[in-house]
Parts: sequence; C-alpha cells; structure tokens
Amino acid sequence: MSGGCKTKICAGDGIADISELLPKTSAVTVIGSSAENAGEYMRKLRRAGFAPKFVKAERTARAINRINVDDDVRMIVSVGGEREADCAKRLSKVRNLPVYAVINVPSAVTTLTQQCALYDGCVLSLAEGNVPLGVAATDLQTAPENALADALGGICAAASGLFDSEAYLVSKGKSLGCKIRDEAFSLIYEALDAAQLKTRRAPDLKNELARISVALAALAQENGVVFVRGAADDCARTAEMLFRREQRNPLGRGEFAFIFGCVLSKTYIEFVNGETRFTPPPDNNLRAELLCEYLGFDALTAARATLCRVKQVGLAEYRMREYRDELASLAGDVSHVFDEAKRTFRRMYPDDGYSLTGRITSDDVRTVIALAPDTFTVAGSALTLMREFGLLDRYLF
Repeated sequence: MSGGCKTKICAGDGIADISELLPKTSAVTVIGSSAENAGEYMRKLRRAGFAPKFVKAERTARAINRINVDDDVRMIVSVGGEREADCAKRLSKVRNLPVYAVINVPSAVTTLTQQCALYDGCVLSLAEGNVPLGVAATDLQTAPENALADALGGICAAASGLFDSEAYLVSKGKSLGCKIRDEAFSLIYEALDAAQLKTRRAPDLKNELARISVALAALAQENGVVFVRGAADDCARTAEMLFRREQRNPLGRGEFAFIFGCVLSKTYIEFVNGETRFTPPPDNNLRAELLCEYLGFDALTAARATLCRVKQVGLAEYRMREYRDELASLAGDVSHVFDEAKRTFRRMYPDDGYSLTGRITSDDVRTVIALAPDTFTVAGSALTLMREFGLLDRYLF
C-alpha cells in the first residue's frame, strides 16, 4: 500500500507553521467546543498578528452549512479533539478553505482522516472533509475526566482496525504489509507501556497519548489505509446513535471503541478459525426494519443502507479461507493487545472502571455489532465481510 502523507506533524503549538502558511493580519476562523476552551490559543494567534474569530463546533451537516465565514477568512483552525476537527474539516470542505488541527485533548486518532462524523437528522453519517494541512498538540491540561480512557481506548481500537484493513485487503487480493502492522503495534504497545508505568494523574501521560494518537493517524494517512476507523469505530458510532435514541448517556467514542474492540478481537478469531459451512445470505428486510426501529433511519435510507457492498462475495470468501493461517495469527495479536489493556483501561477512571458496570448490555453489543456494517457507507472491515457472508444475522434474533 502507498499513499503519501498530506499532513505535516508540527512541533510546539503550530503558531510558527500557521505563520508560514498565512500572511500577517490574516483572519482565521477558530472552531472549538467553547470560547473558554479555545481562548488561550486565540490569544496566541492574536499575539502572532492574526485576527481569530471563534465559532462553536457543530455536529450536524445543516448547522455546519449555516456557519457564517467572512470573506476575508484565510484558514479554518480546530482547537480541541476529534469532534472539533470533524466540524472544521467539513466546514473547510464546504467553504473551500485550508484547515489546521490543534489538539488539546489526548484522543486524536481520527483527526487526519478525510471522513467527518456528522448527524443528518437523528442518523449519524460519514461526510467528506478536507484533510488538515498540519496538526499540533498544545496545552493538554483542559482535558475532561474520561479523556485518558477515551484516548487509550481509541489507540487500542486501532489494533482491531489493523485486522479489519488486512482482512478486507486480503479479500481483494492485496495486503497491508508487515512494516505497517509492525509500526502500528509498536505505537500501540508504547501507549500501553506509558499508561502502565505512569499514574492517571501524571500530566505528561496526556501528552504521550496525544503524541501516539497523532502518530497512528499519520501512519494510516501516509500509507493510504483507514485502520484508525475500523469496525470498532463503526460500532462506537452506532452505539452512540442507539444510546441517543433511547435517551441514555453514551460513552466517549474511544471508550465505546475499546469495549467493542475487546468483543471483536475474540469474534475475529472465531471468524478465521471457524469451519466452512453454508450460511444463508443476510436478511436485508429484517436489517432495514431494525435500522428504523433502533437507530431512527427512515425507510428509504434503511433500504439503501442494507445493499450489498462487496463485489464477488464468493471470491472474497475463498481468499479468506486461503489466507486463514496468516489472518488467524494477526487476530491473535489483536486479541493480545486487548487482554493486556483491559486492566490498564479500567484504571484510567477515578473509580477504576466501576462506572462502566452496567452501562452497556450484551443485547446492546449484539445489536450494534450486527447493524454497524449497515450504518455507514464506507466499506472496508472484517465485520463488513462477515455481514456479507451471512455470519451476523444470528445476532439479530
């Protein structure tokens, strides 16, 4: 695989890099969760000679389209984490302006992807956005209480995404390659080592997790793969929709992704080691009904979502069997990451993970895993293959 990195990873707070990109006195739109959160960075921009204007981050396509951007604005700058970056990337796409991502929370593994997670009505969808010109991490003291768990969860979920990318590429007659996998696992274990050695109150742990998050994002972008947004991520976003529709308090994206990554790592081992047997094709009518009932899709959107996204399903299934040993080895490596990380992940919380107890049920997990491949139009995961092979319908009954 090859891609060519588009985003410059910047040292420091990125002000010097923005100064190289824009002339002095340029107007800049700053996207953040609140004026307080983005305030310090806006002061730095003013001291550097720029004219920043704050805009609150939005999560719906309609609201982003309504954001007023003055004609003299030369750049969109996101200050925060993944959600602020998603808003900025989409706005920069709509307004045809460059975007720069400034990270002040530890979780950032999806920041450099082209897809933006936005609500369209009550349905979460992935929309195209502009890839940031540069990314910098600064002042990570404002992170919320669950930020470390969210960051570590997102980093570990990238391991599950590695299997997703490899399995899907194998079904197409391609491969990630050992170098990418080794580099990604090295970064993931680096994060685990840092989390195990440092207490959750150590201020430099936030910086370390942020750096590794950005490094994983850059590795995926540089090689043209999307393992930072694999099936665990799809499940996390699907669970967010389910919780929102049922008026329950959702976890963070990285927290959800870790929980589903734990389940998927075991599911993938069963998937590649399972005996070949006839399975009926997926029941798309039932899937469409459940998308409407559980996630709030309208009937037409649900019908479109359940269409097959894999060409030559028989050939894909044959290739999965042919490369079973290699995929089984990778699935084992992924499972080992989550086995090593479970205790560390729980200890990221002040109550050592007690607050997670009972937050999500086994029925929630089965429903989300079964419907996640239908929820997003971006194909490319082992879960998508399992859906097309008819292996997920057992979770629907």
